[in-house]
Amino acid sequence: MKVVILGGGGFLGSHLAETLLANGQDVRVFDQPSARYLEYSSQRGANIVTGDFLDPSAIGDAISKCDVVYHLVSTTVPQTSNENPRYDVESNLIGTLQLLEQMRSANVKKIIFASSGGTVYGIPQEIPIKESHPTDPISSYGIVKLAIEKYLHLYWTLYGMDYCILRISNAYGARQPITPTQGAIAAFLGKAAAKEEIVIWGDGTVLRDYIYGSDIANAFLQASLYQGEWKVFNIGSGHGHSLNDIVGAIENITQVPLQIKYLPGRRFDVPVNVLDITRAKSHLHWEPKVRLEEGVLSAFEWMQRNQ
Repeated sequence: MKVVILGGGGFLGSHLAETLLANGQDVRVFDQPSARYLEYSSQRGANIVTGDFLDPSAIGDAISKCDVVYHLVSTTVPQTSNENPRYDVESNLIGTLQLLEQMRSANVKKIIFASSGGTVYGIPQEIPIKESHPTDPISSYGIVKLAIEKYLHLYWTLYGMDYCILRISNAYGARQPITPTQGAIAAFLGKAAAKEEIVIWGDGTVLRDYIYGSDIANAFLQASLYQGEWKVFNIGSGHGHSLNDIVGAIENITQVPLQIKYLPGRRFDVPVNVLDITRAKSHLHWEPKVRLEEGVLSAFEWMQRNQ
């Protein structure tokens, strides 16, 4: 199978490229020239193509003669999306519409999209959250992800373009950047290594579902092979951990007490988000393998070797 990973030079893209290559697929990675892990994937056998996601000709070249497109591109995170919703729409939603038109022209048959199980549902009415839960996002990030999901369904209805949506919970793991916008675990590990104060918005009881990068990559692989009727799958651990739990896990691993500063909570932070992954287990024949403590240790060891 010949595949292309759009946004493949990032943290998740590098895990996905690694997994697909290990399964014998012909992997093309598309991203900006400055993407962090292009060389990493190239060394493992991926074909690297660079360009701008918003350039239709660059996207046309990237997807040429491919069987499956993995769409991991996102120019925003929940916090930054609310600061500039117009940019979020122009760069992510309009960019994806251009991609779908290029796929239609090139007769590419399937797209697998990295959506957000952490934001598309909004404030949950029940825990764990099933795929059938109402979708009322409270961030532009979640709204745009949901809009892209709807357009994927439209193109399937109008043109027969197959698709699969993975609503991913909070990703973490080796190779994740330690900047605050890229995830609590990576950011906290970076602060712990530098012996700096950790800032927590709220009282630390915000509950999230954390899923390791390689587990997500395996879900993408299974989605590429899936031929059933379901189009949307939650991808998470199925378990919730608070920010205070994360602090405790990092302290156990590093054996260093952390300095914590608690600030008032933010309006766009959903208080609890834990995904029901029954559908993915039953139909994708997938389930997570990396426990939180094991994953945090792996991420910390990678950071020590590479930062």
